Amino acid sequence: MDRSHFTSPKDILHDLWSTLSLPPSVLSDDTLVEITGPEHTLPSSYRLSLIPPAAIATSALAASLIYSHRTTPINENPKIPKVKINTTHATTEYKSESYIQILNSPKPLEVWSPVSGSYQTADDRVIGIHANFPNHAISALEILGLPPDCTNKSTISSAVKLHNAMDLETTAHTQKAVIYALRSPLQWKQELQSSHLPKFPIIIRKISDAPSGLPPTLQSPHSMPKSCLSGLRVAEISRVLAGPVCGRTLAAHGADVLWIHGPHLPSLPGLDVDTSRGKRSTFLDLRDGSERNKLRELLSTADVFIQSFRPGAISSKGFSPKEVAALNPNGIIYASLNAFGESGPWKDRRGFDSMVQLCSGVNVSEAEYFNNGEKFRKWPCQALDHTAGYFLAIGILTALHRRIVEGGSWEVHVSLAGVMEYITSLGRIEGKEGFEVPEVGDVQGVEEFLETKEGMVGLVRGVRHAGRIEGVEVGYRYMPTTLGYYEAAWEAC
Repeated sequence: MDRSHFTSPKDILHDLWSTLSLPPSVLSDDTLVEITGPEHTLPSSYRLSLIPPAAIATSALAASLIYSHRTTPINENPKIPKVKINTTHATTEYKSESYIQILNSPKPLEVWSPVSGSYQTADDRVIGIHANFPNHAISALEILGLPPDCTNKSTISSAVKLHNAMDLETTAHTQKAVIYALRSPLQWKQELQSSHLPKFPIIIRKISDAPSGLPPTLQSPHSMPKSCLSGLRVAEISRVLAGPVCGRTLAAHGADVLWIHGPHLPSLPGLDVDTSRGKRSTFLDLRDGSERNKLRELLSTADVFIQSFRPGAISSKGFSPKEVAALNPNGIIYASLNAFGESGPWKDRRGFDSMVQLCSGVNVSEAEYFNNGEKFRKWPCQALDHTAGYFLAIGILTALHRRIVEGGSWEVHVSLAGVMEYITSLGRIEGKEGFEVPEVGDVQGVEEFLETKEGMVGLVRGVRHAGRIEGVEVGYRYMPTTLGYYEAAWEAC
């Protein structure tokens, strides 16, 4: 779908809200959402600058809608608190992993593995290797015939030059590595997977019947809730950025987010410190039957289940959408996220933001507009990851609204490639004009959007949540802890 006529973040907000069939009366009051700040904040030929304020504002407005269900008598028109957002603050939050710091730590938090990067191949093409998880690095190095502890870029580059790009991509898929070939937009369109992407990035479907009305966790008859989602129970099994951003967004609006890790799985401390804010971290080993039963017990009274593993991975443990819905008679929202969507030959492939940008033509077309001889040019932030996280949160809150109004358990799905399709549908800025904007940069320039709080891991400085709601608390109640610190149990009511 062509959305190139959109000129403001509110155009995107209206598109998301109306396509998701959320109450149209909310859109009739243009004062409900106030967006301030510069129009252009991200250097790109794509209309990327519209996305951060639009996605965060829509998620905040959806949270505000849930708040109105909790505070407005049934027979009255809902009173929805006003949402405020600053475009520079929203863009800063889209780079939150770049600003997170443990101030009293002797060494900085590292996000990228030395194996990750872009490399020239034998057929004069470019491949990207994503190896931030140790197992992905070992698999990639094995394919290249290198020792598992190799971190020398020159050595890796020489090994890559012995192979053709498509051979490496195909082999990686079968050997559990993450390697993709750089493609032009035309080459991407020639891939069958491109025809399987949804025309709208947030997919919602009903799983089963359940009672309508406020979930028990959101009922507070004797007091006004301090935050939109206080009491909402969210079980999150996700890693890296997109899924954790979704959980962090719900946590910012007061939800009790239990972030579940497998004690045997590798972590990403450079990202986890940022995305764990607002959450309680716990361990459950789903290889163990008693631990799986513990998760079933949690889900029997949960409101939301977020998982971002490859299709089938969680279902194989007994946690498919229908199985999870059957655990909870009050209704539950099952939210999942993957790289390339629910159908097509690539639906089971591993993928990350930078790899989807690389293989879908985005990086090549960006370089063509910049026109300085580069083969490819990356976006100035992990826009697919962050947008997918906020879109998944928007989908969850939409499903929660439907659960309240009509009942049922609901499934929500978002993919990185589906988000890419949406962002590129916004059109382009002609010539180099889109790049002529100062990039949101050093800490001093964004100081007003940062907060510093004491956590178990030290004094943590990070980006505050950019969505503000008038008269309602928004923010992170918990600071990062060591992984698995909390018991696998919901907060006491």
